[in-house]
Amino acid sequence: MIHILMAVYNGEKYLSEQLESIGKQTVTDWKLHIRDDGSSDGTLCIIEEFALRYPGKVHLLEERQINNYGSKGNFAKLVECVREDGDYAFCDQDDIWEPDKLEISENELRKAEKCKDGKIVPAMVCSDAKLIDEKGALTGESFAANSNLYVSGRQTFEKLLLYNFAQGTTMLWNMQLHRIVKNIPAEAVMHDWWVALVAAGNGRIRYIPKQLISYRQHANNELGEFDRKAWHKSFLNKMKLSNWRSLVRNNRQLQSERARQAAAYNIMYDDRAAERYAEIMKKGRIARTVIGIREGYIFLSKIYSIKYYIL
Repeated sequence: MIHILMAVYNGEKYLSEQLESIGKQTVTDWKLHIRDDGSSDGTLCIIEEFALRYPGKVHLLEERQINNYGSKGNFAKLVECVREDGDYAFCDQDDIWEPDKLEISENELRKAEKCKDGKIVPAMVCSDAKLIDEKGALTGESFAANSNLYVSGRQTFEKLLLYNFAQGTTMLWNMQLHRIVKNIPAEAVMHDWWVALVAAGNGRIRYIPKQLISYRQHANNELGEFDRKAWHKSFLNKMKLSNWRSLVRNNRQLQSERARQAAAYNIMYDDRAAERYAEIMKKGRIARTVIGIREGYIFLSKIYSIKYYIL
């Protein structure tokens, strides 16, 4: 059984397409768990209509919420409340899944979780994605190529302390990992980032170099892709004093968020790498850079990684 965790909020514009893509999955052994974060549009009506077509397969956690938790808090509630046996997947309300998304992810997860001695370890898989606009038109063949976020190879956990390369809506993880995650703390930068950290620190992550979803980019995205070409084009604008100050403020905020996340992870899982990262982040910029390169927290093969860390 695959438990799909979907957080929704005023999603009537794109929700039907996402639900239809779930209904068309080649894997039919799934259950959709939905938590509405206080929608004021027709989101619940769309969900109710879909539930009638798939009896017993849709579980709405609460009929309506008064308080708005935001995307991270909404997904955190789903992780906390849904504790059934099986695999788990995050699902956004505005994307479109390929029909074999769950099938391919499940097959790769079975390979990733198995040791030579037959033991099953905590494991997670994630994949690439296509990019589409508000109308569903293709704008990019590869999220990974456009964003340059995915980093393969050694020291996956250290990379994840720096930035998240696992896109939540492409992720699938097993029950062994779900038991370890337990809950997503307030210090987590985002829900998917936290689950990826736990997977890398306590088990395995496998990347699937296939576009298994269409990731919709629109004005209401909470997080979007990082466009390197656009960043370079706007470099001169960022040299303006006002833009530079804004950039510095944003970077300091993100540095602080990453440090708090690492500290929270260390408290929950007693992890030396996370503890060391939090220590490094307390140092000055030059010291952070030198130590980060020496100890593997900055990766010179990726220009974006360096910019992300030291600006």
